[in-house]
Amino acid sequence: MGWIDDTADWTMRKWYRLLRKEMPAVVAAYESLPGLTTRGFVAPGGGAHLHVDAPIQFQGMSTQVAGLWPFSNGTSSPLIGAPLGRDQTTGQPLLGDPLSLFLYGIMSAPSAFILALNGRGKSSLVVRICLGIMDLGFIPLFLGDLKPDYVGLVKAVGGQHIRLGLGGVGCVNALDAGPIAKWLHRLSPQTRTEVEGQIHGRRVNTVAGLIEMMLRRRLSEEQSEHMVLSTAIRVAAEEAAQEGRQPELADVRRVIVARHPRIREAILDMSEDEYDAEVKSLVKGITALGPEGVFGGMFWGQTTVEMDMHAPVVFDVSSIDEGEADLRAAAQLVIWSYGQAGALAAQTLANEPDMEDPEPDAAKKRRLGPEVHHLMVMDELWQILQAWEGSVYRINTITKVNRQKGLGQIMITHSMKDLELSTSERTKMAFGFVERSSMVFLGGLAENEQEDLRRIRRFSDREIAQLVEWSAEGTVNPATGEMNPPPGRGRFLLKTSDAPGIPFRIELTSQEKEIHDTNAAWANAIAAARGEGAAA
Repeated sequence: MGWIDDTADWTMRKWYRLLRKEMPAVVAAYESLPGLTTRGFVAPGGGAHLHVDAPIQFQGMSTQVAGLWPFSNGTSSPLIGAPLGRDQTTGQPLLGDPLSLFLYGIMSAPSAFILALNGRGKSSLVVRICLGIMDLGFIPLFLGDLKPDYVGLVKAVGGQHIRLGLGGVGCVNALDAGPIAKWLHRLSPQTRTEVEGQIHGRRVNTVAGLIEMMLRRRLSEEQSEHMVLSTAIRVAAEEAAQEGRQPELADVRRVIVARHPRIREAILDMSEDEYDAEVKSLVKGITALGPEGVFGGMFWGQTTVEMDMHAPVVFDVSSIDEGEADLRAAAQLVIWSYGQAGALAAQTLANEPDMEDPEPDAAKKRRLGPEVHHLMVMDELWQILQAWEGSVYRINTITKVNRQKGLGQIMITHSMKDLELSTSERTKMAFGFVERSSMVFLGGLAENEQEDLRRIRRFSDREIAQLVEWSAEGTVNPATGEMNPPPGRGRFLLKTSDAPGIPFRIELTSQEKEIHDTNAAWANAIAAARGEGAAA
């Protein structure tokens, strides 16, 4: 009957043209079918699909796929940096990391913050990012691995594994200048002055943080405690340099107790009794950091292993028991400072001309070291804030200058609640860690997080609902016994601004699983529970 319809249509069009009238539009009337949905007929025997697979998506240039319009999707995710996973909206690969996007001018700072509940894949995301940046020539520094999560990765790539802990496991000097110390004599006078100023500031910040953690209060400006400490550290450093070594906390204590003239001069004239009363609390705090204190001298002597400036490094503090909360927090503070010192040493050497090079033109002289860029991984932020929330001031000092020094950072904790401290000033400073981060990765979070999240970024109701959905635990099918992992495992929402975020999923490769197993301590128990036999 097709030719009859065609003939009738032709005749009708001809007739209307002769009458100079517009042919009425043909409207088909469709009768609604009860029970019909986008997944088929929802009725017994109707054959409705419970699950509809997403269509396969292909990517091409606009000139190549123009003829397929409107069946194509645009994408704005740049293919720059470490491969993160697959965009859950478009199905496209998602790439990016703080260092790469900053160097390309896409981000204003080389920093990221990761927020997610336990078991949602925070460390897996970090491993993926760090594997990617190493392939691009950058160097990750895992500063304070408490579990450990990153030792396997560093060993697999031939990096440096430094163990720290009590009982002779390892020590890091709280006053260590870092690898730059043995290069000071090769620096120009101006650069050396600048570097020595940075070293002194870092020493004062670190030791002050440790003492405040012991005293449970900030150093008093009224009692000139900060001035006394700064002067004592400077004197101790000068005396130690004459002996060809790094200063130690014991040197600082000795200088203060001896009532050094430069300290007496700095805090004005007073009697010996008045001086002793002025510094009593400070000396008590320094003494508590010694071998007989709760830290067991872990920061008292010389550093046992110097970090390598040009290789991935992990500072493994997993030997410190979870019950030693103060010691774990103190270790984080000291290692973050020491790791930063190592990275900045590499930057200094890369920018400093070698004056022993015979090339007459200073601009063309070879440099004292190759140009490298580091990414500091600062995990378990909640631990140090919980042990002594006044540490927020010290963390702020450590992290604020990283961008200017060519150093990237990733900070990690469980939730925004970890950043809510006892005063609004401290809370604002802690929230600033997230606000200053150009990349914010969010995994499964509790519903009561939304108010705090919206203080740092703009979130849609759908994004909040998605994060809450990802916070659910896994399930077990009662009929088959099949176990399903938490729905949010490996899923993250990447926010780089107030614009809509990008939901993506990480799927670890077999090689990544071999070097990164956060449940290694539970391997045999997990295998037994699943009926798989003992783990190898």
